[in-house]
Amino acid sequence: MIRALGRAGLGLGLVLGGLAAVPVKGCELMLSEHRSGRLLLQLPLDAAHPVMQLAFVHSVLQTPVLDTYRWRSDDDGRWQAWLEQEIFEGQGYGLPHAAGPGERLLRHDRGWRLELSRKVDPLVVRPLPAQHMRLVRSGLPDLLLGSLTEHAVAMQVRHCASPPERTP
Repeated sequence: MIRALGRAGLGLGLVLGGLAAVPVKGCELMLSEHRSGRLLLQLPLDAAHPVMQLAFVHSVLQTPVLDTYRWRSDDDGRWQAWLEQEIFEGQGYGLPHAAGPGERLLRHDRGWRLELSRKVDPLVVRPLPAQHMRLVRSGLPDLLLGSLTEHAVAMQVRHCASPPERTP
């Protein structure tokens, strides 16, 4: 159910446990190099629940962070990422210290959970080696984004025909 493109194909097959590269149908998460637009990878998403998570190590505190994004369609049918939750340990250095309007900051295990609804458009990340940035999806091995490229990675979805909700 994975379609790998470019130099990532062989390495990705090893990373994902030898899954064969096959065409993806339906709702897809598209990963591409941000500046060049070169398509890196297409991954299936659940059209009824188009959610993904990014896990990484905070660059200063060296603590785990887990961001949860939901893809929503706007009135024009354009899909956008919305950050819905951030789970983290520690305080300062770019991490939330208080909840903003309409947000909730709660204790979570040894750290915090920020519940929010913030549009992130475009969704672009830089997979720095020290941060071990990984794409996390239910039931599948994590995908180390730095194994695809050393450049910034843009994320978008397509062919998600049945949006569960529209953006405000």
